[in-house]
Amino acid sequence: MRCYGYDETGREVIEAEAAVIRDVVKRVLDGESMRSTVADLRAREIMTSAGRPWTQQSLSRLLRNPRLAGLRTYLGEVVGKGQWAPIIDEATHKRLLELLDAPERKQPHATNQRKYLLSGGFLVCGFPLPDEDGNGTHRCGKPLYTQPSNSGKRGYVCRAGSPSYGCGRIRIAAESLEEEVAARALARLASPKVRARLERAVGSAMNSEETMQEVLQAIEDRLAEAGQAYAKREISLVTLTAIEAEAKREQKAVRERIAQAQRLQALPATTPEGLAEWWVDAPLERRRELLALVLDRIIVKPASRAGQVQLDVDRLEFVWK
Repeated sequence: MRCYGYDETGREVIEAEAAVIRDVVKRVLDGESMRSTVADLRAREIMTSAGRPWTQQSLSRLLRNPRLAGLRTYLGEVVGKGQWAPIIDEATHKRLLELLDAPERKQPHATNQRKYLLSGGFLVCGFPLPDEDGNGTHRCGKPLYTQPSNSGKRGYVCRAGSPSYGCGRIRIAAESLEEEVAARALARLASPKVRARLERAVGSAMNSEETMQEVLQAIEDRLAEAGQAYAKREISLVTLTAIEAEAKREQKAVRERIAQAQRLQALPATTPEGLAEWWVDAPLERRRELLALVLDRIIVKPASRAGQVQLDVDRLEFVWK
């Protein structure tokens, strides 16, 4: 993917994009927040080099890029001057890094906060495994877990050990995947058909939570009755176990419906513009709630070739709600 501000060769400056970069750099160095800057870029419909709306992460990544100052890198380290025209000078690049890396700009550490948009069941391993009879294959199907690489880059992996005991054969970088998923989810929410369905659901969600709570209470009553029947030896332990297993499945489904109703009621906006603007500043948990409105899961398949840096979208199989 080309660096914003330069053409596909990485050597020729695209002046219209360079002007945007210089304007953003000046505003950030003058004290404007990244959130405000990104919101302005989105409002003006200025897109990244990939044709997507800017995020704080993508803008921060661009502003840190030594290429903008005409510097060449190797394995992430600056090794000299490049053979292309700089968009900003080295002194400005250094001031940007000092500002962006200032301790006061970092989020306070909190071990109970999620740092991954798609953790907790959104991603499923799609690696093909041989069937026991050897006549076919099936997908691993275990959830992917968060795990940084040796260099510290965020990623999602299928764990061969605890807690999932999956195949251990799938890994995918988090940053580019999360940006792709966010772009697709917001595009889906921009669909008039999907918006109309959500708006109807928001209307019905006002009463559904109370109804679902009654269903949960009915399940609890049924479990209590089964426990009493077992105590009186009216049913066997096998029957009681089966009743409890079925009740747990029902409880899980009902609680998910309650959670979905709560998400619908908290829907921040129903227009594409409103949702995109909201996404820029929304906390991670709220973004996850918005994704859960439309996304059931993503099946991550093996990479088509090893060592590929860019996101291979053909690896992804989206299952929408």
